[in-house]
Parts: sequence; C-alpha cells; structure tokens
Amino acid sequence: MSATPLPRAHPGVERYLAQRAEDWQARLADAITAFAGSMPFVWLHAGAFLLWMLVAERTPWPTLTLVVSLEAIFLSTFVMIGQNRQAEVQRAKADHDFVEQEPGAQGQHGA
Repeated sequence: MSATPLPRAHPGVERYLAQRAEDWQARLADAITAFAGSMPFVWLHAGAFLLWMLVAERTPWPTLTLVVSLEAIFLSTFVMIGQNRQAEVQRAKADHDFVEQEPGAQGQHGA
C-alpha cells in the first residue's frame, strides 16, 4: 500500500503564506479568526453569557449588552481581515499565473 503524496499548494499561495508567517500581527489575526469561526467559540460564549445573566447582573444586563456590542465590533473587524486575506490569496494566485502564462510579463513580477 503506497502513500499518496499530498497535493502541493499553489506557488503563489505558498509565497504569500511564507510572507504572512513572518508577520506576528497576521499570525495573531489568523489565530483569532480561526477560533472565532469555530463551534468551541460558540459554546464558550453561550456558557459565558448564560453564567453572566444568571450570576453577574440583574436584568436587563446593561454591562453584558456593552460587552457583546464591543465584541461584535471586533469580530466584524476579524471577518473583514479574513475576507482581505482571501482576496490576497486569490491575487497571489492570479499574479503567479499571469507571470507564468504571459511571455512578456517575466520582468514585471516584482513590480
């Protein structure tokens, strides 16, 4: 039984990911985005909000409302960061493919 080799990532994407791995802010944003888009994030928040409502405050939970609103602002920012990252990945692929396919574009890749 032979092992099937894993498919190699697109060269433009590999180059983009290597550059992104050098930036600590990008790595942090990627980690937060990965966690915020997971079910553990949902369960953690459901539990924390339920606990807050039952123990920490009386109705109508004014501080909880403030915290949730602030969190929504930051999470929407991380959604936009994720969308920008996806656009950059697509751009890296397109740029690489353009350079590979166009005979006159070889000298323009670094520009």
